[in-house]
Amino acid sequence: MKILSSLTDEAILQELGERLARCRLDSALTQASLAEQAGVSKSTIERLEDGESVQLINLVRVLKALNLTSGLEALAPETAVRPLEVLEHNGQRRQRVRPGKHSDNKDGRWSWGDEK
Repeated sequence: MKILSSLTDEAILQELGERLARCRLDSALTQASLAEQAGVSKSTIERLEDGESVQLINLVRVLKALNLTSGLEALAPETAVRPLEVLEHNGQRRQRVRPGKHSDNKDGRWSWGDEK
């Protein structure tokens, strides 16, 4: 099943749990051995695979134990420049300038460095 935003939270958790169980089985791991490698309890693995709610740190530990952390990059990719920031400053990135270091501003206030 494809994970779509139209699915209920419970359906998404169920699908994630099933996928993690398949990954565990593909790695020839028992729930107990995965729990040991991840540093979580076996009941946490059972709850996760059953599509129940678990703490986020436990999900991260299980993903690390299954070598699936690369998927986290796609989940929340890093952005270099925020689009609104570019629009607000006519395509120029803002840079914080501290008075006395990189700015001619001598009155004690800091500026973004893009004021002229």
